[in-house]
Amino acid sequence: MCGIAGLVYHDRSRPCEPEIIEAMRDVATYRGPDDSGILIDGNVGLGHRRLSIIDLGGGHQPMAEAGNRYWIVFNGEIYNYRPVRDELIAKGYTFRTHSDTEVILQLYADRGEDCVHALNGMFAFAIWDTERRTLFMARDRMGVKPFYYAETPECFLFGSEIKSLLASRKISAQARPEAFTEYLTFRQVAGSETLFKGVHSLPPGCTMTLRDGRTTIKRYWSPRPSADRPPITYAEALETLGALLEDSVRMRLISDVPVGTFCSGGVDSSLVTALATKVKGEGVNTFSVGFDEPDYDESPYALMVSEHCRTTHHQLRVGNREFSELFPKMVWHNDEPLDFANSVQIYALSRLAKQYVTVVLTGEGSDELFAGYPRYRIPGLARSYAHVPAWMRKQAAHWLRDHRLAKLDRYADASPDEALLFNASYARLEAVAELAPRLARLEPGYRQQALNGTDSLGLDPIARVSLLDQESFLVGILHRQDKMSMGAAIESRVPFMDYRIVELANRLPSEYKVRRGSGKAIVKEFARKHLPAPIVDRRKSGFGVPLPRWFRANDGMGERIVALPDGPAADVFDRAVLERLVAEHRSGAQDHSEMLWTALNLATWRDVFAC
Repeated sequence: MCGIAGLVYHDRSRPCEPEIIEAMRDVATYRGPDDSGILIDGNVGLGHRRLSIIDLGGGHQPMAEAGNRYWIVFNGEIYNYRPVRDELIAKGYTFRTHSDTEVILQLYADRGEDCVHALNGMFAFAIWDTERRTLFMARDRMGVKPFYYAETPECFLFGSEIKSLLASRKISAQARPEAFTEYLTFRQVAGSETLFKGVHSLPPGCTMTLRDGRTTIKRYWSPRPSADRPPITYAEALETLGALLEDSVRMRLISDVPVGTFCSGGVDSSLVTALATKVKGEGVNTFSVGFDEPDYDESPYALMVSEHCRTTHHQLRVGNREFSELFPKMVWHNDEPLDFANSVQIYALSRLAKQYVTVVLTGEGSDELFAGYPRYRIPGLARSYAHVPAWMRKQAAHWLRDHRLAKLDRYADASPDEALLFNASYARLEAVAELAPRLARLEPGYRQQALNGTDSLGLDPIARVSLLDQESFLVGILHRQDKMSMGAAIESRVPFMDYRIVELANRLPSEYKVRRGSGKAIVKEFARKHLPAPIVDRRKSGFGVPLPRWFRANDGMGERIVALPDGPAADVFDRAVLERLVAEHRSGAQDHSEMLWTALNLATWRDVFAC
């Protein structure tokens, strides 16, 4: 919906400069091209850019409640704001607007920090209390909306994007090399840390209070189920899931501007599309991306869904050269290296969608909740695969060149927890050490702590790795979706991230999710009521990008890979190893596209942010 930013000087006698808040706010103008505002209250400054979605004429921010004690800057949407508003009116509160922003303000006036428990939505907000001189901040349960902050001896800073903090000139763009190994292994830095020195991310499901120059972070919600969760039958689970998904989609269609869906043709986005058309009727705008490479082109499936649901379908095709031209800009939008190559096509798709709608619904999160990734079965299968002779395992992995088989071989001799911990990795530690020998050894850190936190819940390996992904891998996916769509002034809403669905999914036995070797079983059974069988039964493709082929081309991404050894991360990588990887990939001897993509991103990020 918006972009927020703010600064609080620790010295209360020091006035905040409006020009600094404007710079922090306007570096991300694309997040809110419809309106802007600032508040200066002594040593405090708040800035806001607005993408108007609800109450188009009455949602100006920063916004104050009637007594002008509390001021808010808010990014996101509260989907249950109408019933909450009615409850507050019944208690005697009055409203000057019809916006969900004012509902948060009045709810905070009524309940204080406990206000977050009543909110169903995606949000990142900050509320300034002019009397107590405290700043209260909160982020939604799953981290759909980003919230970054930094603390210096001089001040406290926050913003929707890291570049807003950098625009203040109170901190500089300095890389954190100790995190490079984690990035090269997992393509993301998990937890509250980032690749920028001194810049932190408020964890999902947490609040933070700044009082007298000190911050306090509290967790108000966790996706983890209770150890004594009550049993639920499959029939009950299927009925409840269906009702919650339909209600979640219905709530996320509330808007005062046009709404559409991103429909790749996969079961998740297709199901969201089908439920959206059930609510709104025919003519919903749907959007998809196609490629000239048939192995990566999902557009026929997207068209099948569109015809089935009678949507108004829009499609674009992204080629190697366009992808290459957009790539550095997407790294800038993302603030950090891109976790996923499909970030670029999401941005391109968002630009197309902006011509027709302002809000889109997407299918993110279903895989992490309902064990949709094939790799979720690998840790368990590795126990059986360990009995296959080692020479036979390595021979099969070499000749079949299948990354899942390679993981099976890798984890067959690993401890169960090590297999779970590295299940979401894209590179072996040995490969990272060879490519970047000067980097520090990987310290699992946050991921290890998150995994340890699941060992007392009585969960099987699939459930444990699913929870670990929800608290690490999925946060990166949600960051990607937010930043790529907001880069084109499009708001993405994710129905599967409704906390009620998350809580249901995490109390279900894994056998409800994985059946006959296929994940998302219960989602697919519900989807059969709404979608053609070829959509439900097709093999998961992952919204992929033909990077292996593009890296071998003589233009576009191929040019970028050839130039990589001389790029901005030359001090990180072993030149001889990198040149060998590039040569082997371009000759077709090996597929090193995963490692090359990760290395290229790190180099591009350092170039874009000069760090």
